[in-house]
Amino acid sequence: MTCFTVSISNAQDIEAKVSVIYPKIQISNTQIFKSLESSISQFINQRLWCNDKLTNVEHLKVNLLIDITQYELNSNNFSGTIQIQATRPVFGSTYSTVIFNQLDMDFNFTYQEFQAMEFQQSANVYNLTGMLAFYMNVIVGLNYDSYSSEGGTPYYVKAREILNASQSIDGWRANDGQSLKNRFYLIDNLTNDRYLSVRKSFYQYHLNGLDQMHKDVVKGRDELYKSLENFQEVTRLFPNSMLVKVFFNAKYRELIEIFKGAPAADQTKAIELLSKMDPANKSFYDQIKTP
Repeated sequence: MTCFTVSISNAQDIEAKVSVIYPKIQISNTQIFKSLESSISQFINQRLWCNDKLTNVEHLKVNLLIDITQYELNSNNFSGTIQIQATRPVFGSTYSTVIFNQLDMDFNFTYQEFQAMEFQQSANVYNLTGMLAFYMNVIVGLNYDSYSSEGGTPYYVKAREILNASQSIDGWRANDGQSLKNRFYLIDNLTNDRYLSVRKSFYQYHLNGLDQMHKDVVKGRDELYKSLENFQEVTRLFPNSMLVKVFFNAKYRELIEIFKGAPAADQTKAIELLSKMDPANKSFYDQIKTP
């Protein structure tokens, strides 16, 4: 398996590291994949995605792993998957917390080497840049949500505009691909008041919980627990919610480590709550009590 990695150092507010792998593609000239990586890196890293100017410390770190499973040389069509993970720094520490960790199984696009990476906010003229811009806006929105209650709304509006402009393209509609786990339901959940408590809890989790733990671990951990309690009703009523899955995909490993340091009684409470809210990861939450 061959893998190229490209990282641009002069990032503005997002620092993206892009890796393209193509283990199923059998061609002699693989330069196209290196060019693809470079084009994606430049498209993300050489743009300002945030309305506010971030300091170097505040930059979002994004890793994109693109697995190309099909490549049609004559038509320049690519099919594959993309794993996207984004982190933001935690105040008062060197630790970075994962805010988004998602696998998109329908990463299909046309790419011609040396072609300009064009993008228009309200018209998907180029599906590759449309998908990348969609996810960058989601990530920036989640970052803003983690600092201020509902702070990410303007970026979710931008992501929805891209989604609306892409309804004639496979991968953007409600019934495409993984159905309830696709792009359509991601932005639907992020902009639906039905799931607003998840977004509010996201803010409480980060600003009142993680960002305070450098001063008081116990108080910060208690706030984390309260933030989970505040959206447990959503997990009961809508257990297949895309936004709930996004939350726990990003946080379940972190939650295990945080509650491992809690008193035994609090560990038991955490395991019970987390297993109920996120049953898919129940076996992992049992590790909280592992010595």
